[in-house]
Amino acid sequence: MEWSKLLSTKRLSGKKATHRNEFDDDYKRIVTSPAFRRLQDKTQVFPLERLDFIHTRLTHSLEVAMVARSLAKEIVILLQEEVKKQPDRSRQEMIDRQEDVLKIVECASLVHDLGNPPYGHFGEDIIRQWFKKNLPNLDTDKVKRDIILKKNSKSKYLKVNYKLGYNERKAIEDEMAAAKYLSSGVFFEPSFSRNYIKNEIFQEMIGFLDSEGKGAYGIEKFYDEELTGTDGIVEGMKNPGNFLTVDAIKNKKSVSVQNGNNIILTIDSILQDIMDEELKRAFQTYNPVSAMGIIMEVETGRILSMSSYPKASNNAEVKNRPITDMFEPGSIFKPITVAMGLDTGVITPNSTIYSGGQIKVQDRIIKEHDPTIKKTYTIEELISESSNVGMVVIGSRIDTKVFHNYLDRVGVGGKTGIDTFSEMSPKLLSLKDLTAVRKSNVSFGQGIAMTQIQMITSINAVVNNGKLMKPYLVDRLEDDRGNIVKQNSPVVVRKIFEDDTSRRVRKYMEAVVTKGTGKGAQIKGYRIGGKTGTAQKPGVKGYDNRKYFSSFIAFFPVDNPKYIVLISINEPRKGEKHYGREVALPSVRNVLEKLIKYMGISPEGNIEESRKEKAVEQKPMKDLKKLLNEFNNNKMPDLKGLSLREIISIYPQIKFPKYKITGHGSVVEQYPEPGTKLDKNSEVRIILN
Repeated sequence: MEWSKLLSTKRLSGKKATHRNEFDDDYKRIVTSPAFRRLQDKTQVFPLERLDFIHTRLTHSLEVAMVARSLAKEIVILLQEEVKKQPDRSRQEMIDRQEDVLKIVECASLVHDLGNPPYGHFGEDIIRQWFKKNLPNLDTDKVKRDIILKKNSKSKYLKVNYKLGYNERKAIEDEMAAAKYLSSGVFFEPSFSRNYIKNEIFQEMIGFLDSEGKGAYGIEKFYDEELTGTDGIVEGMKNPGNFLTVDAIKNKKSVSVQNGNNIILTIDSILQDIMDEELKRAFQTYNPVSAMGIIMEVETGRILSMSSYPKASNNAEVKNRPITDMFEPGSIFKPITVAMGLDTGVITPNSTIYSGGQIKVQDRIIKEHDPTIKKTYTIEELISESSNVGMVVIGSRIDTKVFHNYLDRVGVGGKTGIDTFSEMSPKLLSLKDLTAVRKSNVSFGQGIAMTQIQMITSINAVVNNGKLMKPYLVDRLEDDRGNIVKQNSPVVVRKIFEDDTSRRVRKYMEAVVTKGTGKGAQIKGYRIGGKTGTAQKPGVKGYDNRKYFSSFIAFFPVDNPKYIVLISINEPRKGEKHYGREVALPSVRNVLEKLIKYMGISPEGNIEESRKEKAVEQKPMKDLKKLLNEFNNNKMPDLKGLSLREIISIYPQIKFPKYKITGHGSVVEQYPEPGTKLDKNSEVRIILN
């Protein structure tokens, strides 16, 4: 190997330095480039405490460069020993230019992560799958080459791998029939694909399929086995000279096709729309990194809505943030600390705690958000006015082992077990790592990382008489005839807090809304409990006072909670507002108002009688199979009264691609009218109330 030629000093641009060579300049060009600097925004390991080293892609690349240079140096040393024993020109040349070689290795290590797509190796896999699927179709000369090969071969048939839509196939068949080409031996092999209606609001939750038709993300992956059917098989003898069709086979033995099961979600499409629109509004108003929200039934753990913003533009970007993105919860964690204190007896409803604006824990000073306020707090005021010092005092009174056990039982550091793919969770701090300082931080919601689904599940346990519910997204599985194969039911994971503890904390959280930091969440006539949260985000050196994670969680009614809502705004960057009460609370209030109106909920949490009567008034069920047959016969059926789910189950999107579905509820209007003849150019509009 001629190293003098290989290690070229020629560069495309830049002035040549006099005091350093080009390989040193390469290092400078990399570390000062915007592409390299952007790696600091990609966290590799989430920090748990202020003293923790924040492991980003940037620090990872620097570490790799250091290790790689060290290894390369070891190789050079070994080569030096070998050259002493047996001279070798090429190896000697490498030894002589070792500084250049080491610098190249170092530079290569620095840039190894620059090309990584979002979401790490998963993104790489998605890109790989896309190219595997689509690259052959990008070659426009493939058909010409195939035809030439066919002419030069003795094969009777040429298989052309093109994907055609229903309308394209029909047009080709019509043209062939008109030209009497049907006897020429052109055949179409049907294939089926999954299509998603209103995919923009369900995409991150439902997920998608890979190039092989297997579930690759979300519910599609989690329930892939249940969703996948079994292919049918036909065996027999073919008549000589006939084309291989099912009709040409004699003495057939067949195995029937078994369709996969249908999945019915717990998600309410209207509530999903409501949440999605509110997150979009918050995103446009505050320009955050992301916004995400969940609506859950308190007593059951049923997820009624789960969404985030911005939306993905392709499958590689799909990310269900409420179950993947980890954050330090901040003050929304404080009700858990108070519940611990009441349950263990270190505080009582009559306890008071004095705050001098700050408190010293070992060598750390922990301050209130307003250190100038010095007062004696009741337990209710500790939550309603969100005292950091008060939480530190309560946490310090609880035995560390007991405190750690509560964290484990409430779900910190553990997955909720929600029935979808990709749920993330950091490990729970070890008992050894739960130092006095870290324990103090955890008491007011810093120094721990949680996802939204973990956070809402934990707070739900506090307000649900201490019962931790397993959240779930799928209500039931049905076969293709509508028979229930599996019915999911509420699961109580464990009982954590006493009923009385839960009742008292609910009252304290109501005070947050009536007279504390969450007063903006009040809705006339309704008793709502809540908690604001504003957590500083970790930066390069400790916490960054310019970046915040803002949240608000609310439930109602206070005495008998039915619904709980959590919305989080990740790093609002537009305007001066960043507190949870400023950016997240208004969104939660809007969702609550619309939830109450849509569900017809009384202040006591009951569904209004008028709503119940409407629910009882069930119209005769329409024969969906009959309606589907009408579609297949190019005839517009009567869809009035059908739900969105029923429409989705029968509408042939491939056959009639020009359609639009608007509104919520059931069908009230349709165009064209029932009985109208349809073709590929027909425009179908379905309006729901």
